[in-house]
Amino acid sequence: MKKIILGILVIILALGSVGCGRKVKSKTDSELEKQEKKYKSYLNKNVIISAKRAKQIIDKGGNISVIDIRKSGDYKEGHIKNAVNVWRPDYESEKYPFGGMRAEKEKVEKMLGNLGIDSNTFILLYDDKGDYDAARLWWILDMYGHDKSKIALIDGGINGWKASEFKETKEEPKIIKKEYKFKDKTDESKLATLKEVKEGIKDPNTIILDTRSIEEFKGDIKLKGAFRKGRIPSSLWIEYKDALNNKEGEDTTFKNIEELKKIYKAKGITKDKKIIVYCQSAVRSAHTTFVLTQLMGYKNVKNYDGSWIEWSYNKELPIKTGEDD
Repeated sequence: MKKIILGILVIILALGSVGCGRKVKSKTDSELEKQEKKYKSYLNKNVIISAKRAKQIIDKGGNISVIDIRKSGDYKEGHIKNAVNVWRPDYESEKYPFGGMRAEKEKVEKMLGNLGIDSNTFILLYDDKGDYDAARLWWILDMYGHDKSKIALIDGGINGWKASEFKETKEEPKIIKKEYKFKDKTDESKLATLKEVKEGIKDPNTIILDTRSIEEFKGDIKLKGAFRKGRIPSSLWIEYKDALNNKEGEDTTFKNIEELKKIYKAKGITKDKKIIVYCQSAVRSAHTTFVLTQLMGYKNVKNYDGSWIEWSYNKELPIKTGEDD
């Protein structure tokens, strides 16, 4: 009995340690120098920055806020100095019969103000999953009207920070609340609605792109929150992780522009098409939306906010399972 209990405790501790204070292999000076050069080839050269540049911005000070987008337990295990912590429910709506939808503008404004952020704050975003949570919040802030020149993702997230041999802290910053109001009008040009997705299924000029795992795409598994297994009919599949340097490892920085072009060109994801991107709840798809629009210069890309959760909730909507057509 003691051996069984001990075994269970070992498993619990192992699971609890995933992503919490995990050591990351340091990059060499030449690797960091090579990484620094790639940003010049992206369309938006300032929307994704290295940990080195992020540290320079943070050390310089001023009206800057670093947002750590992880569960509080992971944040407390170690984070970038002065980073404030949010998690998905903080910027999700509570007004739908299903989860995952973006929060209303007023809720996001209140959240930002409570974090000590105003409309002139330069915001640095990071997470521990290759910046897909960071990209989700970036997408929301950009759509609601925070100055795009004042938002950036830290390439590689907390892993990129560690790989640059920068220290973490467990000390939490003191927050002085401010009043936040979005300066610009809401721009929904990068938002896809359920109606648009339904229309896009039969439109030869529209590509519906699924960024989930292959198991989700084929309908082999269903994640918590979804109502049915499968995918939206006519969907193409490219997992969001394919844009990362090591999708199964610790180097969660973005690939260079030439590598990205190869990936999307191979699947026919071209700039002349309207592209609607989705996943489970528009988090991973926000990452791909970020890659296509900000790094690669695609103009007509929309993130389907309802994604698979909303689609699978509506039982009258068709689904596909199995291998790609």
